[in-house]
Amino acid sequence: MVAGRAQGRSPAGSWTGSGRHEHCRLARKALADGMISVEHAQVIASCVDRLPDAAETSQVEAVLVEQARACRPRDLRQLAEGINAAHDRERAVRDEKAQHESRELHYVTTGDGMVVVKARLDKETGQKFLAALRPLSKPLPAHDGTPDPRTPAQRHADGLATLVDLAIGSENMPRVGGQRVQVQVTVGYDDLVRSLDPDAEGVAPGSFADGTPITVEAVRRMACDAGILPVVLGGDGVALDYGREERTAPPQLRAALFRRDGICAFPGCEHPPGTSQAHHIVEWFNGGSTTLSNMVMLCAFHHRIVHSDRWTITIDEGRTEFTPPHRIDPHRVPRPGSTSRPGTHRQLIRELVPAPRTTAPREPAA
Repeated sequence: MVAGRAQGRSPAGSWTGSGRHEHCRLARKALADGMISVEHAQVIASCVDRLPDAAETSQVEAVLVEQARACRPRDLRQLAEGINAAHDRERAVRDEKAQHESRELHYVTTGDGMVVVKARLDKETGQKFLAALRPLSKPLPAHDGTPDPRTPAQRHADGLATLVDLAIGSENMPRVGGQRVQVQVTVGYDDLVRSLDPDAEGVAPGSFADGTPITVEAVRRMACDAGILPVVLGGDGVALDYGREERTAPPQLRAALFRRDGICAFPGCEHPPGTSQAHHIVEWFNGGSTTLSNMVMLCAFHHRIVHSDRWTITIDEGRTEFTPPHRIDPHRVPRPGSTSRPGTHRQLIRELVPAPRTTAPREPAA
């Protein structure tokens, strides 16, 4: 990789400082010849300066200059850090400890209820975070091949939302007052019922425990699954219902849903494992039962789509079918839902297994 020179400025002249890099003749020549960038040269100089034994500098410089010709500064920096760690183990341990000590995470709730998060994570925690976030935030094209409309930043936010759902639902989460971690949402019963009509007006929102308002549509979606405790109020403000434990799918029902629907039954979805939410087709607040015939597995992304766009879902002989709203498809042509891949494979195997053969009777010997 040949690095371009800055116009009107000597690359070698922009590399200043003190230390052993003044003797890095190979790096200085490669920089002057335009074979590496100033950033490459700075990485090489920093690595050489940190070597405990001056006798090692020539060999290390030669290796780094050679690698710099074919890699990005970021990749060269990783190599340099590895070289320094190998030559000075104690300093590498001190550096990692200092990085861990500088860790921080700040969050603030803005006036409109959004939460802004800023964090600096040490290497170990950062790598764990990236490993968990990446499969949960990958693009999800539509079943017809339409690209995922979300920006990378939106996909990352959705991946973090899924991570939070997984954490809240984990048995390993610490208990608060003997209870599993829950998010409490309060909503008026009349507003809850009236919200089932998409044309209803004057529907008051619900609210979280800290008073942050949330639309009733979002309350209904959240109540399908996850650690949500809905508190339904009557007209006099008295709690009518604190939620029913059976509104969430118990383990045996979730297992049956996974066998039938896979991770997400929405047409064309291939979401990674472990992130599904059990959706009530006839909503739980509207009398829908928590049964296999009234539930379907959806990833968090398509769960929101189904609620916000008001897709119609039916189940016929164990097969799901999704009908889009009129604004998405004026003809409202039903689309078959995705099914569990292992279940599909088992069915294909059955179809490919030859039927049992019957042995033809032998002719009696003459």
